[in-house]
Amino acid sequence: MTELIELSNSKHGKLKVAENAAVTFIQHQHMLKVHVKEITQAISGFPVFIVKNSQTGMWNLSALASFNMGKNLFVHNDKWDAIFTPASMHSYPFYLMNSAGENKGYTIGIAPSDPVFSTVKGLDIFESTGKASLMLSRIKTLLEADIKNDRQSYLFTDKLASMQLIKSINLIVQYKDGAEQTLTGMNTIDEAKLQQLSNDELAELNKLGYLMPIHAMLMSIFQLNNLIRKHNHIENNKLISQVKLALE
Repeated sequence: MTELIELSNSKHGKLKVAENAAVTFIQHQHMLKVHVKEITQAISGFPVFIVKNSQTGMWNLSALASFNMGKNLFVHNDKWDAIFTPASMHSYPFYLMNSAGENKGYTIGIAPSDPVFSTVKGLDIFESTGKASLMLSRIKTLLEADIKNDRQSYLFTDKLASMQLIKSINLIVQYKDGAEQTLTGMNTIDEAKLQQLSNDELAELNKLGYLMPIHAMLMSIFQLNNLIRKHNHIENNKLISQVKLALE
């Protein structure tokens, strides 16, 4: 991602953001970041996996939106075609970044070269008085909530890892023309180890509020069938016959 700079009314007072900025961004994302609190909604249309960030080594929760990088099966005619909308879509193209000030807090950052920004048309970021627009005020609230939600997601995946409940898998995509494609780097809940947990361990997970998202993730695997249907409807020249899960 392009280096972020701090948003300010003095530098960006005339800047506007395209109304369809979120769709412009998401249409090229085949993996969508989700928070643990979003999992039960995400499984309405997406399989949800655990993916390790190769740079930080941290676990991330991700909804799979396509079998092909650079494509999103849930964007149709420049519109979002899903019941669930991830929080990251609501806040794009604004990000949290470390403040340059002495308070070591957070501020809002943008990548001004992103084509969703313009001084000609779009939604105002700041009012003529320099005050944050209603849109920007809403974004700020969402980004502040992200701090808490990211922390909750970290604690969730860290607990799963400490209890050895994360299992590495590959998705083997088999096409009707005989071709095969393997998606690597996916992880899910180890159901066998989950069933072997003691009553005390299960009670602890339940007390933390983790059992529901754990079972939701396991159920979300069936949404691979939804992805296959959407893929075959859109990519009818490269039909998928089935997707197999294989241990890495």
